[in-house]
Amino acid sequence: DAYKSQLSCVVVDDIERLLDYVPIGPRFSNLVLQALLVLLKKAPPQGRKLLIIGTTSRKDVLQEMEMLNAFSTTIHVPNIATGEQLLEALELLGNFKDKERTTIAQQVKGKKVWIGIKKLLMLIEMSLQMDPEYRVRKFLALLREEGASERPSKEVGCTVGLLSLSCFAKLPCHNAGKT
Repeated sequence: DAYKSQLSCVVVDDIERLLDYVPIGPRFSNLVLQALLVLLKKAPPQGRKLLIIGTTSRKDVLQEMEMLNAFSTTIHVPNIATGEQLLEALELLGNFKDKERTTIAQQVKGKKVWIGIKKLLMLIEMSLQMDPEYRVRKFLALLREEGASERPSKEVGCTVGLLSLSCFAKLPCHNAGKT
């Protein structure tokens, strides 16, 4: 269906899970890998443009499977590491009101935080299921339960965004180094 419109965007989230990748072994579905590679490398019809965005937390696995070559650009998306970064993300996402963000700021400002954006979105969604007067308390509790306030000694769980931009002529792509 992505080929039906003039401009399309396809998101392939958590590629290693789609491939049934298991680090013990390691094992994965070669059938799915080959099908994905064919689809990723296929150029859209004349006059159509297609942007494919893939995400992974295991860039090394995709490198081994020779899948990274199907994407034109790799963008490293680091975890949120400080309370200030967390507050900036919350403001940009717009899920919490100003007063709620102020309360969250009192708890996280100046502190180390360690959470990926996907996990943050999940925690926000879970806290928004609560009655308004309990949302902030629930969010902060979920943040603590996830261990997001305790930064690990080495960076883990970072997401890598993979962009296939080959069909977009002269598309400006700031902060995207080709690796």
